[in-house]
Amino acid sequence: MDTLVTVVAATGGLVVGDQLEIVVARLGAHEDLRRPWWSCASCGAPAGAAALVPVLRAAARHRGCPACGSRPAHALRPLALAVACAAVMAGFAARLGADPSLAAYAVLAAALVALSAVDLERLILPNRILYPAAGSVALLLLVASVADDRWGSMARAAAAGAAAFVAFFAVHAAAPRGMGFGDVRLAGLVGLAGGWLGLGHAFVAFLAAFVLGSVVGLVVMAVTGQGRRTRVPFGPFLAAGAVVAVVAGDPVVRLLFHRGG
Repeated sequence: MDTLVTVVAATGGLVVGDQLEIVVARLGAHEDLRRPWWSCASCGAPAGAAALVPVLRAAARHRGCPACGSRPAHALRPLALAVACAAVMAGFAARLGADPSLAAYAVLAAALVALSAVDLERLILPNRILYPAAGSVALLLLVASVADDRWGSMARAAAAGAAAFVAFFAVHAAAPRGMGFGDVRLAGLVGLAGGWLGLGHAFVAFLAAFVLGSVVGLVVMAVTGQGRRTRVPFGPFLAAGAVVAVVAGDPVVRLLFHRGG
């Protein structure tokens, strides 16, 4: 049963991740989501039939617009988003199985992939992605609490989310140029999702985020030679930390705290 759930989650992740290109491109640029979703950015011509097929559309986009020949700036990004979303959703499904909370983590997976893509490109974490994602994840975790009578998990999730938001807000207030308010909001969502599994898992999420961010940041500073002036988005590392906490949190928590959660 768990294998079937993982396969279904991976397949759904491919389709959902491919469609995230619309969210990343439009909301990342502060545009609306009006149709047509797939059209040429240069001449406005509607996409050809091949470019409307999920996942396979990357090849058509790479060939360029059939009307004017121009190619989008990120022709292969839909494929990258699809693969990333499928991998994260499959990892979550393998860890959780057919658990009522899986719906919340599926939404979380899509949101983390989309937010990471926007932050890498534009150094922002749009509220138009963050707020609906946080609200949906909270609501679905509440539904899971009702279904399984897991009010302790819900309480830990709320406590971890609130504590993460307050802690990151303090850092933002002290050094606003070093920590954006989008990171503060995303930290609340990561704390919420990690806390549902256990307070130790929430700690692992942020530990992994800071370790990964520090290592990559040092490498980027060394390569670019810009030192502390180098701007490295932290959102993708928060997202990676959340994935680590969900997928591999149990053994890490046992290693760090010598207990199960």
